[in-house]
Amino acid sequence: MKRKKTNIWLWLLLLPFLSLFQTTLVQAASLPNTPAENYFDQVNLLDSQTQNLVNAKNQQYEGTKAKPQIMLAVVKSTGDTDIDQYAADLFSKWRIGQKNSDNGILILYALNGGKRNVRIEVGYGLEDVVTDSQSGQILNNNTAELKSTSSTIVNQGLQKTFDSVATLVDKHYGYKNNKSAISGNENQNVVKSDRNLFNWKNILQLIVLLIFIGFIISPWGRSWQFWSIIAWLFNNNNDHFGGFGGGSSGGGGSSGGGGASI
Repeated sequence: MKRKKTNIWLWLLLLPFLSLFQTTLVQAASLPNTPAENYFDQVNLLDSQTQNLVNAKNQQYEGTKAKPQIMLAVVKSTGDTDIDQYAADLFSKWRIGQKNSDNGILILYALNGGKRNVRIEVGYGLEDVVTDSQSGQILNNNTAELKSTSSTIVNQGLQKTFDSVATLVDKHYGYKNNKSAISGNENQNVVKSDRNLFNWKNILQLIVLLIFIGFIISPWGRSWQFWSIIAWLFNNNNDHFGGFGGGSSGGGGSSGGGGASI
């Protein structure tokens, strides 16, 4: 009887992971294939200036030793998946960046029925270069343009967003900035935002981690009731997690869920 009860709880613990695995397979099948260019446009939104900006910068990167990569994607909808999860899955499928350095970045724009969601997804190798708070500041600086219903204004917002990200990448590798690079004052504002928020974020994460460890080492935390509750919470909220950062094979494509979205 005791063994039967143990098997039941084991299946309950495995159920959310099996559900997540099935969901991942469905999402992978619906993601667009890797484009021939460094941009993807499912709704014919990007103008020639935006396309040329993205291609020119990535051609410059291709001629360097590190070969970082910044891709821009526009999709009609992320479906039932939130933009954070969709971006992580797309980042992984397209293998953005280089395999050994994971130095890729994806800027994703999704119409999503007029919500016009935007995500900056950052590879593991550049998470200290384009941090979460810096990504958030970049998007906040360009929210008005990115949320506009005018294609011309949206393109301007995407160009500024791309330039802001590229400026941080260029500074990290010591590359020469293009004429479209953001100004020194704008760059300082983005860097300053990271300094203001980074410590508080780390402190909060540390507090959560310590509380969780305390539960684990306590008698109640080692009980099956605790882990069954964790499994239930995971199963009911798996659509809101950042996607475990995708994976990596062949090229780059490894992201730790770093970045920001609006």
